[in-house]
Amino acid sequence: MSDSNRPDNQPVDKLASSHAASPLSARDAEPETTRVLDVPIIPTLSTLSNPSQNAHGDADVPLEGSDAEAYEALKKKRAERRRKKLIRRGIIAGVVVGVLVVGGIAVSLMNQQPETTMDTITDMAMQGSFTKQVDASGTLQPLSSTVVAPEIDGQIETVNVNAGQYVNEGDTLFTIKNNSLDRDVAQAERALKAAKQSLALAQQMPATPVADPETGDPTGAYDTSERDSAILSATTEVESAQEAYDLSVSRAAQRTVKAPCSGSIVALNAQPGANLSDLAAGGSSNGPLVQIADLSKMKVTVQVGEEDIASVAVDQTGDITFPAFEDLTLEGRVTGIASIATGSSESYYGDGSSPTFAVDILIDAPDARLKPGMTADVSIITESYDNVVMVPLSALLSDDGETHYVNVMTDPETEEMERVEVTVYAQNDDYAVVGKPKDAPADENPDLKEAPIADGDILVIAGGMMGDDDIDAGFTSEVAVM
Repeated sequence: MSDSNRPDNQPVDKLASSHAASPLSARDAEPETTRVLDVPIIPTLSTLSNPSQNAHGDADVPLEGSDAEAYEALKKKRAERRRKKLIRRGIIAGVVVGVLVVGGIAVSLMNQQPETTMDTITDMAMQGSFTKQVDASGTLQPLSSTVVAPEIDGQIETVNVNAGQYVNEGDTLFTIKNNSLDRDVAQAERALKAAKQSLALAQQMPATPVADPETGDPTGAYDTSERDSAILSATTEVESAQEAYDLSVSRAAQRTVKAPCSGSIVALNAQPGANLSDLAAGGSSNGPLVQIADLSKMKVTVQVGEEDIASVAVDQTGDITFPAFEDLTLEGRVTGIASIATGSSESYYGDGSSPTFAVDILIDAPDARLKPGMTADVSIITESYDNVVMVPLSALLSDDGETHYVNVMTDPETEEMERVEVTVYAQNDDYAVVGKPKDAPADENPDLKEAPIADGDILVIAGGMMGDDDIDAGFTSEVAVM
């Protein structure tokens, strides 16, 4: 290489001296990104590996040994840095892959559906009696009752009966103390006595002799007009006094309160020493002094909702039970149905109140333990059949809400079933009548046809397998509830 190709036309010895002034070890102390070399040419790997070459490729110029050692140290340091970077990148990549794997497993577990198997659910057709009923609760009441309320004021002196006691018409219930009535009777009695005395005096009055108007001599006749007038006046006074006396005695007689009818004492609030005026001021809060009821017949009044009232009719029967006596069940008969709504209750559909109608159920032979005011639960039988074939509502299916069918199991081992169309004649909350048995007499339940299924047939509610000629509609049809 000629001297003209060297930078600044510097000689070789000057270039070597500049390298010696700036060794590689000094440059390594500075960051790589900010290192500024004070020479225009950096020794290459080939130059350092060949000590016989200089920085310009001249083989005849040797390099100092310190530069080669410094460069080797720099290579090792850079290799160590690359190795650490690769390790860090590998660790980060491993962590990311691990997170992705764990997340995928978690998502897979969450989305995994548990393996389930559906067992075939069945029920059975049955033969027997069917009833449809309306259930309601009410209060037990006597068929007729009378409230005893005295017409006079005063203080209760004696009470002659007990609650629950049976009394006959005319029996004394209680007595009332009233001194003013006694004084009125005594005064009326004196007035009557005086009037009678006046009448007696008038009757004893002598007649006036009649004189001749011309001569003034007695004619032998007597004038009784004055006496007759006195007698008439006295008689009127006696009659008036008698009426006053009778009225006083009658009012005084009301101090003894008697039973207006025969029956049982179902309410008794009369207590000795109580003032009737105070009891009257209390009104209904005190209850009747005495109430007599005929308990030979009783009734229950219940409220029936508008969705059921159309099926209730007079003379329908029903069972009546009483929470107070769990072992007691009586038969009742519908005797009256209100023509207009008499109350309201929560709607059957849950959208507000619904009108209700009062229904009276008569108990012809009540139990002696029953008392008015007790709660009674009534089940009015609105429809009934004997000896019919029924299916559970859970097994009754429909495609359109009008026609119905059941799935009858034909092979218990393979759980094959067939679709059988049925006619629903009546239904309650549990069963539907689908006809009468094949062996039923012709005159029994003439409005029913022979049922296409029989007592004991197994009905598939869910599961099962349709035969080749049938369509498995069991999972697409709805349970028919009318």
